[in-house]
Amino acid sequence: MVSAFDISSLRGKITTAYALIVLITLILGAIALFDLLFLEKQVTEGKVVSDLKDAILEMRRNEKNLFLYTDKKDLALTISQAALSIDIIQLHEPTLLSITEPKALASITALLNSYRSNLELWKATIIEARPQHEQRIRSQGHELYLFIEALAVKERQSLEIAVRKSRWFLFITLSLIGISIFMVGHQLIKHTVKPLKKLERQLIPLAKGQYKELIPPSEDREFVTFTKVFNQMLRDLEIRQKRLLNSEKLASLGILASGVAHELNNPLSNISTSCQLVMEELHEADEQQLLLWLSQIDRETERGQKIVRSLLDFGRQQNLEKSRRQLLGIISETLLFIRKSLLQHNTQLDIDIADDLYIHADAQRIQQLFINLVQNALNATEVDIDLRIAAHRFDPQETKKATYTQMIGNWDRTNTDDARFIQISIIDNGRGMEPEELKHIFDPFYTTSEPGHGVGLGLYIVQEIVNEHDGCLAISSTPGWGTEVSILLPEGKENTDD
Repeated sequence: MVSAFDISSLRGKITTAYALIVLITLILGAIALFDLLFLEKQVTEGKVVSDLKDAILEMRRNEKNLFLYTDKKDLALTISQAALSIDIIQLHEPTLLSITEPKALASITALLNSYRSNLELWKATIIEARPQHEQRIRSQGHELYLFIEALAVKERQSLEIAVRKSRWFLFITLSLIGISIFMVGHQLIKHTVKPLKKLERQLIPLAKGQYKELIPPSEDREFVTFTKVFNQMLRDLEIRQKRLLNSEKLASLGILASGVAHELNNPLSNISTSCQLVMEELHEADEQQLLLWLSQIDRETERGQKIVRSLLDFGRQQNLEKSRRQLLGIISETLLFIRKSLLQHNTQLDIDIADDLYIHADAQRIQQLFINLVQNALNATEVDIDLRIAAHRFDPQETKKATYTQMIGNWDRTNTDDARFIQISIIDNGRGMEPEELKHIFDPFYTTSEPGHGVGLGLYIVQEIVNEHDGCLAISSTPGWGTEVSILLPEGKENTDD
């Protein structure tokens, strides 16, 4: 079982960081609690000293009134306040001992008892002898006042020091908590946010159909496991995609077989006619005529072989092999496969491609691209449409890019010595597509055709082929006015290697 504090995982790092913050907060909270208890003790001390001071001051006030007016009531109040002061000292002795020395506290207690005793003697003494006791009482009262004033100052200073310490402790505590949160947050950003951003950047190309394996953005177990599983999913997806494309290709072969059979019918018919003539006129015809018929048989046989070879090349499973190929030659070979479909749909095909235009491409894949585009146009319309395939060297200044609705690849390319492109346009005057249909044209299995006229992989395969050749694809369509597909493919330069 994996520990919750295993720092080799993202979960462990977050759990450990959270536990550290909680531990630091608890420790600082405990220290703060003790500091508050200390402040509470200081406040209690201040209250005790204040009560004692009030009692002694009230005692001195009554003492002055006593000696001034010789009122028995003032005498009783003075003795009462002296007794109250002694009670306060006895009741709060532990608190007062934290402020002053035990010897000083015992001395002041004895002084209060003596003060009260002298008041009792003063009361019992005759009037003529009272001045002697009065002087002693005043002296003791003054000494008590000085003691309580010193004690109050000492207590106040102690409280000020405690408050100052508490203030600094609060500042340090908040600083430590802030630093801890910052450090934990920094580590979380380092080990969580940044790897997630790296992962996000790696996922962006996937949204554009560029299936590149992910690199773990961190050594944390969760990221490693995620990328491992995700990469396995991508590999499985790529395998399924290849199988899907191959299935569509095989399905296309079934459709194209009838077209090839139609193309083979003409040379086979000519061969049959020439053979019959040779057999009938073998002994009557001159040698020159026989050679003419035999050469015709040879030419038609080569023609049939070329048609069969083209079909075999199209159906063969092979790796992508790019080379410098004449664009018009690829289109001409492609016509062998689609001529019958064009005739069945009564479609007029116009080709406007100069014979000096070359592309750097895999010829078989480009044939498949044109077959799918033409077949899509035919499946989307019943009969009687015009098709036009045109090509020229790409000039970004003259391209009506703004009219294209759906685009694949970076259309904003410039012609440089290192990157020149051929722009190929396939234009039909069919029914066109609604804006809502255009949003889904590159989705697998999306089709606007009637059931039995395609499975919706045509443009998806076209997109894959364009991406394989580092090209661009753009489509514009207007309902009732037709559709235009424009493709940018790298120009084939002389001496271009595969």
